[in-house]
Amino acid sequence: MTAQSIGIFTIEFPDPYTLSYYNDKFTTLGSNISFHYPITNNIQTLSSKGVSSGGDPYGLLYVPDLQSDECKTAEQSLVPKNATRLKNLPQATDYSLVAFAPWFRPDCMIQYFEAARTAPVKAFLVYQPNQGNAMPPLMNDASWGLNDGGSWKSQNHFPVYALASISGSIVMDQLSKYSGNLTDVPHGHDLASIFSPTDYVRLWATINTDSGSQLPSLWVFLVIVLGLLVAIIFTTSCFMHLIQRRRRNDLRQRVINGEVDLEAVGVKRLTVPRQYLEKLPTYTYTDGLRNEESEKALSRQPSPTHNLPSPAIDAETGVKSLPLPRRTSAPDVPTLRDGALPTLSQPTCPICLDDFETNETQVRELPCRHIFHPDCVDTFLLSNSSLCPMCKTSVLPSGYCPAKITNVMVRRERMIRRMRARSAADAQSSTAQGSAQPTRTHPSWRGVGSLGSRIGGAVVGRRVFSAPARAQPRPPDIEMAGAVSPPPPATDARPIPTSPGTDTSEVIESSSGSERPNAREGYSQPPSTPRQNRREWARQRALALLGHQYPPAGNEDDESEGPRWRRGLRKVFPGFR
Repeated sequence: MTAQSIGIFTIEFPDPYTLSYYNDKFTTLGSNISFHYPITNNIQTLSSKGVSSGGDPYGLLYVPDLQSDECKTAEQSLVPKNATRLKNLPQATDYSLVAFAPWFRPDCMIQYFEAARTAPVKAFLVYQPNQGNAMPPLMNDASWGLNDGGSWKSQNHFPVYALASISGSIVMDQLSKYSGNLTDVPHGHDLASIFSPTDYVRLWATINTDSGSQLPSLWVFLVIVLGLLVAIIFTTSCFMHLIQRRRRNDLRQRVINGEVDLEAVGVKRLTVPRQYLEKLPTYTYTDGLRNEESEKALSRQPSPTHNLPSPAIDAETGVKSLPLPRRTSAPDVPTLRDGALPTLSQPTCPICLDDFETNETQVRELPCRHIFHPDCVDTFLLSNSSLCPMCKTSVLPSGYCPAKITNVMVRRERMIRRMRARSAADAQSSTAQGSAQPTRTHPSWRGVGSLGSRIGGAVVGRRVFSAPARAQPRPPDIEMAGAVSPPPPATDARPIPTSPGTDTSEVIESSSGSERPNAREGYSQPPSTPRQNRREWARQRALALLGHQYPPAGNEDDESEGPRWRRGLRKVFPGFR
């Protein structure tokens, strides 16, 4: 521990032999009637042994006694005769002491150290006489050697500090003045009127040390700035996590309340769990009124609806609008009176385009009253989407919410709501200005990317199909039994489906005499007989169209992709893109 400053003060304390109790208190005298000498520079640390952090040395200042007459004679020119010695202090006490002596001869310094080791010394102050006010030499300088190889440092149990020559001379001179009775010290008569004549007035030394590992001011500033940045980042991260958690809980509650349909607005691709799918009614198709068994199955449905085109729900925004003109495989059902059930007038499965056989084909009816082959619709609902392939009505019960609501889902839903509000404002503005043509795409959507384009198209009324994109070209349409298809124009080259095993690159002579290659490979003409083979072929064709594209488990592609630093920032700052 290096010494940073040394303070020399004058203290007053009573004679312990005149008291009936132990006294370790003392009074520091004022600088107007006593000696005060703070030393703040030109201090050299020669040995720091015995000093710990927070344990600064202190004690009564005195000069140790020498043993040899030769050293005593040499000392007379440097140490005043009446300087404070150990005999001038209370005897047989455990008061802390600080030794003080001039460094003039190696053998005499060894005697000083030996005498100090026999007393309760906390530190030793030395100075080299006649050296002016210069900084004392470094601890490894030859002038501090005692011809013992430096063993004196390890033998002492106290630290040793060197003062400038002029500072040592001043302290030594004051030691000669504060060594007698109370009335013999400077301002003794004034002090005698305040304190008891038997009290001691002596010099006290306090050494302020430091570990020497103090950081420069620049590094301290940098550490403070770094600490502030870490605190700001931590606070911001916690705040953003709380906000995202609140938004996730809010979206979950709105989904449970039926205010938001995640798949209808294009936020998340949902599928129907098997336990919900098994609750959908399945019965035998009839072309008349439902039989008693189907009536019982439909009576279990909570809110049946007619097989009519429902108001169009945008696949991205979920906004209800006027139904767009579209062809449907389910014809309009006439309105019945007296609560009679509607007739099953949907003769064809919209997925595989195969006709239903009366009193033979098993069909599954969705809550929207559209019917399908169970094999066709079950595969679609379990693997692709929870919306009806016909009218985009959700098959899931009201209030169904996925197990995990992610930040990506929250961000997309908020973006869709903003786009919807902006579209509504633009529509009102266009109506007020008498505009006949609605704006197809808002300029602000151009920078949003693919999601913005899909949302923009959905907001202005464009229908977005929720089924996965086709991985293969659209196959030729299947002509249903009894359907009459118009002949193609003579100049239009349309591919002619071939039978299984036929080379698709074969050139077929058309009725007009021109050669038309089959441009669609991988599809064959449906077999004409028997009917069961045709149905199986149609079902396989429907499965090929669906493509079995399974949706992501949690729609977290954006969160789990990208470089590591970006994923790390997303964890610290949720919502970071």
